[in-house]
Amino acid sequence: MKNNQILIISNSEATGKKIAERTKLLRERDTIKVVSYIEAISVLNLTQPTLIIIYCSNSDSISIIKEIRTLETLNKVPVIFVGDTFVEDVLLYAFDNGIDDFFFLDEADSIILTRIFLTIQKSVLYKQIETHKQILTAAEIIDKRTGVYLKDKAHIILRNFFSNSIEENLENTVFMYLRPISKNHKGLNTQKITKAIQSIIRGNDILAFGRAAGYYLILYNSGQKGAYIVLNRIKKLLNEDCTIYANAAEITKSFEEMEPILYQKLKEQIDNDIEFNFLQDLKVEEAASKLEIKDETGKSFKDFKSEFFTSFEKIIAPIFYQVRTQIEDKYTEAEIDYKIKEEESRFTLTQNSAKSEL
Repeated sequence: MKNNQILIISNSEATGKKIAERTKLLRERDTIKVVSYIEAISVLNLTQPTLIIIYCSNSDSISIIKEIRTLETLNKVPVIFVGDTFVEDVLLYAFDNGIDDFFFLDEADSIILTRIFLTIQKSVLYKQIETHKQILTAAEIIDKRTGVYLKDKAHIILRNFFSNSIEENLENTVFMYLRPISKNHKGLNTQKITKAIQSIIRGNDILAFGRAAGYYLILYNSGQKGAYIVLNRIKKLLNEDCTIYANAAEITKSFEEMEPILYQKLKEQIDNDIEFNFLQDLKVEEAASKLEIKDETGKSFKDFKSEFFTSFEKIIAPIFYQVRTQIEDKYTEAEIDYKIKEEESRFTLTQNSAKSEL
């Protein structure tokens, strides 16, 4: 395993050395270097550490975090923020500007070391993710300028995610459709808006370009409150540039079912100047029939549903027929039954007390 190179940046030499002493339980060959704020950028221009730890007795640490994140070679190096005491606004601001974790000086060595170990592991994951992004960019699934899923490929990614989310019963996972509207009618700075959203969401959330200059956003384990907090933090960053409209719902149905409803609802919100709406207990068929939702090809939800089941029947009916024919030839006394419903298609074979299902 490669030895870790940890850089501690501190505006207090004494505190920087104390932090270094408390990391001595790491492997002996790990490199731990303490530098001042003045030295930090010049040192970082010459080397790429495994981990950066930043301490400051005041909010000046935020400015150096922002500066580090502007360096292309360092934007994926994990950063731990160290404070004297818990100050919520400072901590949230630090996360908004790119830190990965934090600890406080009065915490036990075991807690500090655990956070350091976990953050170093994140460094390995970041590199793996970066490799995957390069592959997806080359395949034109991810936008090379922003690293966001492209609109015409987003449905592929989101369809699979929605399916897995429902199957694994991921509660409180939210699908948000977000659309910025320019305040001065001079157009939107897409890259600035995208970067602002990326700075707020967490690493396991999903961001994709959506219809009508909007964004699709998947928020893990956030619920209604979490979705509202995320939106407010995005709005705070972009307040001068645009108005952000959004609606959201917990993932309970497929992407193809939920997306048109959120899209139509958002159009209504914009017309009525309602910036945020959370759709509770989303009933897809009821909402679709009321809204007469149509997709980009002009087909309604009912049209889509009818076509889907017609196509599905073409696949499942021949399979059931083939299985039934084979069984009738082999098990002459067997009772055979099959049912096709929206939820599932079931083929049942019963003989004496034995029962088999497909």
